[in-house]
Amino acid sequence: MKREIDTDISMSYFKIAFIAIGHLLTMIISSSAVGQNADIDAALVQLLQDVEIRRYLEEQELESLSQGTYRTKGGDTLDRIINLTMPSSRIRRSFLRQAFVQANPRAFRSSNPNRLIAGVDIRLPTAEDVLALIFFTSPEVIADSTAQWISYP
Repeated sequence: MKREIDTDISMSYFKIAFIAIGHLLTMIISSSAVGQNADIDAALVQLLQDVEIRRYLEEQELESLSQGTYRTKGGDTLDRIINLTMPSSRIRRSFLRQAFVQANPRAFRSSNPNRLIAGVDIRLPTAEDVLALIFFTSPEVIADSTAQWISYP
């Protein structure tokens, strides 16, 4: 599903770029002044560079997500990040918010999930982070402590 969304985003950027290129080419053909052609050529070069930069930034973001981190941007909200990184999660949003805050205490002012700091690399919470919210002791410690118990039929 993520690749489909990525493909849709890439295709929409290319559609916009091709529409813009088509308009620029129309202007070049209809333009008669040499100075206007140079301006249009410069605008076309800048447009193509911007498309390449956007694609590079999207690839970098996808690579960091695959490594389990996300760099926050201005205007990001924790719910948007959760929807982006864990869209099909069945865990309650409140638990996921707490797991994000607990895994990244420096990324949130006053440990408030609504006060996300921009420009910070945050670690995506793992299953262990969510379990740490529910259990005060890890399940491994509980299993070790009960291993010597006698069980009756």
